[in-house]
Amino acid sequence: MKKLVYLLIGALLCFSLLGCSNEKAANALKDAIYLDQPVINPANEGKLVIIHGVAKMSKGAQDPDLGLTFDSPSVIREVQVLTAQTRTTSTTTTTKTDDKKNTSSQTTQTKKTTEYVWKDNNTKSDRAPWKKETFTGEAKIGQFTITGNPLNSMFSTKKIAVTRDMASRSGMNYWKQGIATRAFLTNRRIAEHFMQVGSELRAQNEGVSRISYTGREKVANGEYTIAGIQQNGKLVSTKDFTIQCYSGILTKEQMIEKNK
Repeated sequence: MKKLVYLLIGALLCFSLLGCSNEKAANALKDAIYLDQPVINPANEGKLVIIHGVAKMSKGAQDPDLGLTFDSPSVIREVQVLTAQTRTTSTTTTTKTDDKKNTSSQTTQTKKTTEYVWKDNNTKSDRAPWKKETFTGEAKIGQFTITGNPLNSMFSTKKIAVTRDMASRSGMNYWKQGIATRAFLTNRRIAEHFMQVGSELRAQNEGVSRISYTGREKVANGEYTIAGIQQNGKLVSTKDFTIQCYSGILTKEQMIEKNK
């Protein structure tokens, strides 16, 4: 069983940007152009190049659905919908029917109650037009532009506070329950006087969406080495090579070794 678990973990790691055994990638990297300085050379257009350096944000991520721009190279939009769910509880009562014979009977009563919980929304619908999504901007390593998934590898996570200004710019409502609670954007005003114990709400608020964001720092956490196809000033993936991103300064030989 443990062996199966290890195999599954290994398979999942192979889909990460941090590399796995990939003979095709290793062979491609043998012919890659290793740049000591991240300077664009037109002669390398369409070729696999390897660069290294510290990435800095050059273009903030945008949420096109709500018209918001962030001071962060990558942003995750978290969306939750207040959803009614039925909770069933059973109570069994034992009653003696004959004390002398020591006999008894049991009666089971089932009770259904409705609770309102925040559920993650990962698909769009008429009821919930927003879902969890990741939006990326751009970063620069020297003259090269980096975008997409590598940004999540290079930059540390940071909190993004929802503000009243964000609500105004997006056309949403601002909601914050209590002083220490995280603020959210909501698609309709939450009736505060319907609040119950804890975070539960009455039926009047069912179906409301609440939105929050998590972002990335503007400056990368140290130097990174990236291999990708040079295309119009960017490093990109193609059908033949998926862009690779590793922490630290690696040589071409070390990049090849990580794919063996």
